[in-house]
Amino acid sequence: MKKLSYLLGLMLIAGMVFTSCKKDDDEPQDLKPSIAFKTSGDYISSDVTINQGESILVGVLCSSNQNSGKKLTNFKIYMIINNVTQPAMVDSSGFSESVFEANYTITFPDVLDGKLYAEITDKDGQKNSLSFNVTVEEDVTPLGVPEDLTWQRVGSAAATGLDMFGLEWTSNGKEVNAQITKAVGGAEKFVLLIPDEWTSIETVEDLAAAVEAGEDMDVYEGISAETSSTYDEVLATKFNDEYFIIHLENATIEVNLSGTTITITGKYKK
Repeated sequence: MKKLSYLLGLMLIAGMVFTSCKKDDDEPQDLKPSIAFKTSGDYISSDVTINQGESILVGVLCSSNQNSGKKLTNFKIYMIINNVTQPAMVDSSGFSESVFEANYTITFPDVLDGKLYAEITDKDGQKNSLSFNVTVEEDVTPLGVPEDLTWQRVGSAAATGLDMFGLEWTSNGKEVNAQITKAVGGAEKFVLLIPDEWTSIETVEDLAAAVEAGEDMDVYEGISAETSSTYDEVLATKFNDEYFIIHLENATIEVNLSGTTITITGKYKK
């Protein structure tokens, strides 16, 4: 009786093993090729934020699936931005290899926020991909901190303090206002801005755009040469390919035996 029970036990175990093996054989196999990003050195393989115009180095190592035995035939890199697939940045096809390895330097000239995909395809059309987020920010240069300026004219002498802006002040107008002009060989552009632009313009790029769009002046006469006063005047110049924004805040008039001294103070940024 014990012997019979023992044989029945062996038969049940064998049946379980057979059933288990049969179930594994029926399960679908993963036939996708493999793909991995290179991660050492300068390679980018995870979320990255860069400036407009900068590049990233992407390296990939792909191999065919051993279960399928199908060669690799196509590789591409593309972006999905706002759920829209963009044209491929890299599209390599027509090869037939078990292993595909490559490095790509990708430049981003536009501001964007999306996901970069690297995708490998084999001869049977089986695909596999990896991705990471790429954020490209506008490449801007913040204006420097405000610095003090002093323009001073004593008697009939030329004023001091204007040279760095490509300007000069050598006379006063009929309305007894200071006549500030572009110096000979000085500023390439001289414009009047609105007061709010002193604070709203925060980058060199925005200042350049405002200057280039502004109307070029031959002379600025917004400061009295007769009465001390406070001001909120904003000027800008382009001089030696550098842009300056100027905020004139005060003018004081002092009359003494040596003549009239006019002092204009304010700030500038570049």
